[in-house]
Amino acid sequence: MIDFEWYRSFISIYKHGSVSAAAKARFLTQPAMSQHLSALEAEVGEPLFTRAPRKMLPTDKGKELYTKLVPLIENLESATQEIRHTALKDSLSPVLKIGSPIEYFTGRLLQKIQHVNVRLITQFGTASTLVEDLIQEEVDLIFTPKKQTITGIEYVKLEEETFVLTTQKGTGQQASSLDEIERWLKEQRWLSYGLDLPIIRRYWREHLKKRPDIQAHHIIPNLQSILKAIELGVGVSILPTYLIEQSVKEGKTEVLFPHLSVDNTLYAAFRIDQKGDPMIKEILQHW
Repeated sequence: MIDFEWYRSFISIYKHGSVSAAAKARFLTQPAMSQHLSALEAEVGEPLFTRAPRKMLPTDKGKELYTKLVPLIENLESATQEIRHTALKDSLSPVLKIGSPIEYFTGRLLQKIQHVNVRLITQFGTASTLVEDLIQEEVDLIFTPKKQTITGIEYVKLEEETFVLTTQKGTGQQASSLDEIERWLKEQRWLSYGLDLPIIRRYWREHLKKRPDIQAHHIIPNLQSILKAIELGVGVSILPTYLIEQSVKEGKTEVLFPHLSVDNTLYAAFRIDQKGDPMIKEILQHW
C-alpha cells in the first residue's frame, strides 16, 4: 500500500532536483527521503529519476506521475487545512504566529489585518532574524523587505514601499541640479538604521550613481525613532512614505526632492508545507 508521504517526498524531489534539498524543504532527514523514493519506485515498478552528479533528473514515468499527482496532492492538502481550520473555529479562534519589522507592523500591517478573523501572536525582528524564526517554526508567516533563496520557504510579493528624503519642516533648501543636491546632502547630519547605511546607500547609488561618501551622525535601529529625531531637528534620513504621512500632515516634517524616491519590495514568506493554510490565505488576501 502506497504511503501518502511517499508522494509528498517524490514531488519535493521533483521540484528541488535533489534528495538533500527536498529533505531540507520537508524538514526530514536525507535517508528518510531516499527511503520514501525507493519505496514508491518499488510500487510503480520502474525508476522515477535518473541519478546525475548533483542532480536528480525525472524519467518519462516520473514526469507522468508528477503531472498526475500535483493537482491531487495540492487539493488534498488544501482540504486538510480547511478541515483543521473549521475544527479550530468550532473550539477556539485559530491562532497564527506572525513576524514583522515593528515599523511596518505599526505603520502599515495593522491597517491591513484589523478585520481578519484570526487570532495573532506577533513578534518583531529584522529581516535576517525573522527568516530564521520562520525556518525554526517560531512563526508561521513573516513580512520582510528581503527575499532570500532558502529551500522550503516561499515568498509572495505584497507591495512596493516608497522611501523619500525626510527633513524637519522649514529646511529651506534651494538646490535644484543633481550637483547642488549632492552638495546639500553631504552637508547634512544623517540618521541611519544601521552602520552600512541601508536605503541611504541605495538612494545615493540610484540617483547620484556613486557610493555615499558620508558618515551617519546617529545610528538608530528604529525608523519611528528616526522620524521623531527628524521632527526635533536632529538630522535627515530616507524614510517610507507610509511612516511619515501623519507627520507631514501635521507640519512637523517635509519631503525634499520627491522625484528622487527609492522603491523597495515588501514580501510575505511562509514554509512551503503551510502553503494551503487558510489562515495565511486570509491574511494575504488583504493585499
